[in-house]
Amino acid sequence: MKDQNSDKNAKSGSVPEAVRSSKYGGYKKKSGNNNSLNSKATNFKGLGFCVGKDGAKVYEKTIDKLALYTSTQFKNGSDVVVCLRAEEYVKTEVPLLPDNPTENDKHVWQYEINDYLKSEKTLKGNLRNLYTVIM
Repeated sequence: MKDQNSDKNAKSGSVPEAVRSSKYGGYKKKSGNNNSLNSKATNFKGLGFCVGKDGAKVYEKTIDKLALYTSTQFKNGSDVVVCLRAEEYVKTEVPLLPDNPTENDKHVWQYEINDYLKSEKTLKGNLRNLYTVIM
């Protein structure tokens, strides 16, 4: 009988005191600056595109920062980085349907084509977004 009572006490006492008395139910409220536009703008402070004595160095630093930004913030950002490094639009390879394909080959090719079309659409959207960031 004592075991059952001690089990009941253990269940009710298993919640830590800090959780019960906490204003937020045991979770800390997030604090900080919610203005993400300003915090992201500071990443590019001192960078840009200019003509002058240090223009080439600033250009390289700017491209490096943009590459880092796009690879972390954009979906399939690595494709945008390839375009930045090449300084032109770089299309990915189109999957080819093999000669005399089997049913499995056709399904695999269809899957690859769908993936290719999605990545091309994403790349074009990302390049538009990158243009907005630059401007």
